[in-house]
Amino acid sequence: MRKRLALFLFVLMVPLLSACETPPSATFPELTFHHKQPIRLAVGSIEIINEFRMPFAAPNVEHKMPVAPGPAAERWGRDVLQAAGDGTDKLVMVITDASVIETPLKRKKGLEGAFVNEQSERYEARIAVRLEVRTAENRRRAVAEAFATRSVTIPEDASLADREMHSYRLTEQLLDDFDSAVRPQVSAHLGAFLR
Repeated sequence: MRKRLALFLFVLMVPLLSACETPPSATFPELTFHHKQPIRLAVGSIEIINEFRMPFAAPNVEHKMPVAPGPAAERWGRDVLQAAGDGTDKLVMVITDASVIETPLKRKKGLEGAFVNEQSERYEARIAVRLEVRTAENRRRAVAEAFATRSVTIPEDASLADREMHSYRLTEQLLDDFDSAVRPQVSAHLGAFLR
């Protein structure tokens, strides 16, 4: 009798347990920057170096994002920067920061907190880049630096799909901000190399 009861309970629990599975993550369009105006420089080649290393530990969360800022910045470099010279100078794009920090937000407790949907986390993303024109001997001829920050808060009732969409948009908007920030710096500091 006990075996039948245990079997019966097991059969009832299987559909309930399968209903608790986390749904698969959404797929997002590839983040590209071909639509941005190219930055053409009188260099023979372009090198992209990502110096930022994800800590894979709190409070950093870039490793959990559908598109992290570091790889997005690398893609920006490949899509926007163009070598328009035939000399031995090269442009080196160095990504020095591509972090996303999660901060839990204070929420109301008790009965009052039960009836409101508050923002539960804040995500602050930062991208910082140094553009260097270097000689064949690796001496710097000119340097431009730019950074951008962008933040977003997430409501406590956001689903996994909603959170991933917020993260994707955060990276997308961060790189748009960076694109706007870097162009004046290029004009000011690398203007002699613009083509």
